[in-house]
Amino acid sequence: MTPTAIMVRTAPGASFRYIPRSGADVAFARHTGSGNGNVDPLDRLWPRRIRSVIRSSLSCWEPAEFIDAAELLASELVTNALRHGRGDVRVLLTFADGCMRLEVRDESPESPVLRDASGVDEAGRGLALVRAEAHDWGISEDGMTIWCSLALPSLSPTP
Repeated sequence: MTPTAIMVRTAPGASFRYIPRSGADVAFARHTGSGNGNVDPLDRLWPRRIRSVIRSSLSCWEPAEFIDAAELLASELVTNALRHGRGDVRVLLTFADGCMRLEVRDESPESPVLRDASGVDEAGRGLALVRAEAHDWGISEDGMTIWCSLALPSLSPTP
């Protein structure tokens, strides 16, 4: 008979922390009004939905600033894909080598451009924000995926 669970004795005061391994993978079809600098009213809910997925996927990590930064990065990249990309949008969250990696892919081969927005510009700060917040970031060779990473917080025991 194969055991389905194993009990292990630990020292008094030992703590347990769930460490996510699978990440998240969300794909959605944009509405026809999104692109060319616009986001269709029906697509305006997607950044909020993706923030919820990110928050749920990272709920075991601390400090809260880490989760807030991940949500901000996801929101900026998804909004950018809706506003300037084409076709379906895919958001992939993975964990490896002490980092959380976030990828947002659409079907536009045009690479996003890092702009230097002035104080009066209403847009154009998204990638600058990603550059400032992320541990690392980049664009795939085909221009369809933009990614960023955040170093995972250390896993100190929680009392």
